[in-house]
Amino acid sequence: MTKPLSDPHGGTSDLGGRHPTRMNEPLADAEAPAEVVLRMYGMCQAIPAALRIYGNPDLLAVAEAVNGEDFVPFNDVIFVKQPGLGPSVSWHQDGVTHWDSPDWDEDIHGFNYQVQLFPTTSANALWVVPGSHKNGKADIKRMEAENGGSDQFPDAIPLVCDAGDVTIVNRQALHGSFANSSPDMRMSITFGFHRRGSVLGQMPALVMEGQTEPMDETRIERRSAVVQVAIDARRQRFPEERPFRYQPFVGREDQFRFGGEARDQVIRNYNLFDLAI
Repeated sequence: MTKPLSDPHGGTSDLGGRHPTRMNEPLADAEAPAEVVLRMYGMCQAIPAALRIYGNPDLLAVAEAVNGEDFVPFNDVIFVKQPGLGPSVSWHQDGVTHWDSPDWDEDIHGFNYQVQLFPTTSANALWVVPGSHKNGKADIKRMEAENGGSDQFPDAIPLVCDAGDVTIVNRQALHGSFANSSPDMRMSITFGFHRRGSVLGQMPALVMEGQTEPMDETRIERRSAVVQVAIDARRQRFPEERPFRYQPFVGREDQFRFGGEARDQVIRNYNLFDLAI
């Protein structure tokens, strides 16, 4: 929750300090509520349809092609941008862990999908600077200063979509979204995937800050099991569709069927084990 049309993270140390500048904050109407929803977590536990999206075979096939057959999940969040109320997310690059790694490359921080539940417009969409994921860590403060102090970067483009469209964005790409002062609703189901090697042995970052143990094989198995349960949840709902074969769980599928036991052992509070870098 945060104030309408505000920028809750810009210019703060939140989320590893990855939001160094603040977006323009329009004034909300006098009758606006004191706080509105910006993000909702735990979709795989709370929304069965979202769990089935998580198990979509086409989306998982792309994750495998990009990150290898032993790819691992990152986290998931639903962004809510209510008309005339939706807060902004200031310019940032998602990754915080590997910028100085000797193994750094353009894909080391993974990628995110966004499934759009409503049509998006230039006024409420995510904006991305194409190609910025290839150039290392951006100096966002300098970019804004060179842009005359404006938060409207000239190279950025909006991801304008129809309802049901899915976008894929490299987590190192410079991106952000403006406060939604438009009359149009935006709601985006967002979830991402990493290379296994990018996660194993790293300390949890972002919303997982404060955890003191590195992400080991046990944690990766615990969180990745959600993908396998999601695959089975989708199989049960769409039996005519060929399910994705998630290689880390091949031969163990019967242990991760979508049902009462899996809900308690795998799905319940799964987001406490997110693999954030």
